[in-house]
Amino acid sequence: MTTWTADLTTYLIDLDGVIYRGDALLPGAQTFVRWLNEQGKKYLFLTNNSYSSESQVVGKLQRLGIPIDASHVMAASQAAINNIVHRFPRAHVYVIGEAPLLDLVRARDLTIANDDPATTDVVLVGLDRAFDFKKLNDAVMAVRRGAAFIAINRDATLPIAGGYVAGCGTMAAAVEAGSGVKPEVIGKPEPTLLQEAMLSLHSQPEETMMIGDSILIDILAGQRAGTRTLLVLTGNDTPASLAKASIKPTYVYENIAAVAAALSAHA
Repeated sequence: MTTWTADLTTYLIDLDGVIYRGDALLPGAQTFVRWLNEQGKKYLFLTNNSYSSESQVVGKLQRLGIPIDASHVMAASQAAINNIVHRFPRAHVYVIGEAPLLDLVRARDLTIANDDPATTDVVLVGLDRAFDFKKLNDAVMAVRRGAAFIAINRDATLPIAGGYVAGCGTMAAAVEAGSGVKPEVIGKPEPTLLQEAMLSLHSQPEETMMIGDSILIDILAGQRAGTRTLLVLTGNDTPASLAKASIKPTYVYENIAAVAAALSAHA
């Protein structure tokens, strides 16, 4: 086994740009996941998405030929709710978000405060395509009264077929502007998504590898969470951008196929 894997028990893995690009599976992804399973490694695929549920991610991976279940996926939305449950048990949560996020909150001994915003303990902001003045004002007033303010991610836009729509970060910025309070952000490049993932897997940072395609998102998140980091050059970053970057990953591979080949050769 390679020296950098000998003491690793846990792998946290970005999706787009690592396992697939758009709707196309990247070479080596199936071999890599097979190695994780054969070696009994703990692993989670991570997504910053505040709208897609774990079941939607699982469905896509299964369609692409990666046979996993929801126990191997953690979205920033789930991590946010886990974080709220740890820190604010039985809280009243004002949710800016859509049905999947509301369902996640309801499933966890938390109370939706949208019909009674004066009771709000935590304002949780995700993507909400029905965002309006009432939601903005309710959230701003709750934060100004002292409610915790948590944003699932800071993505200002969300790519869709044919272009973009305003993302979770745009809604969070509006609440921030009105309240004068910066949100706690769960998604990468902040470390909380990774920390919640490790907590769910009973893993420590020193035994964990974060694999991603973006220096400023995945690699920075891993460094902030204290894990080792591995960059693949099949997404956001290239050898040229890596050479210029002040943030350096622990390891660099051309793609996940090269990672799988290295692991299989030394297993």
